[in-house]
Amino acid sequence: MPAETLLVEIGTEELPPKPLNAMRLAFGEAFAAGLAEAGLAFGEVQSYATPRRLALLVDSLADRQAAQQLERRGPAVRAAYDSQGAPTQALLGFAQSCGVKDPARLGTLKTDKGEWLVFRDEKPGAALAELLPGLL
Repeated sequence: MPAETLLVEIGTEELPPKPLNAMRLAFGEAFAAGLAEAGLAFGEVQSYATPRRLALLVDSLADRQAAQQLERRGPAVRAAYDSQGAPTQALLGFAQSCGVKDPARLGTLKTDKGEWLVFRDEKPGAALAELLPGLL
């Protein structure tokens, strides 16, 4: 994924000088935490402050989130098919809730508690431009 440098500058009313450094640090830490929570890769976050400005410089910021692997476990295989091998309502309802028209597209997952049907998909990551307003 391409990485860019992001500069965020916020103009403010006159900020009091004593808590200025604490505000600068809090702004940088909160923004870095938001980037991490959003799953965006980034490098160093530098924060700056003057009595009328708060600013951040973020190095190597990814332009979009990484794709997410989704896995949703459904009904047990023994409950998914009736005695004739036809899909049950449990299977059909699970497939419909996953947006799958053909239940044969679902995979299986073996655990120590049995075998389950599972829906696997990949969700593309959101673009940085979509995420920035919420982060700021």
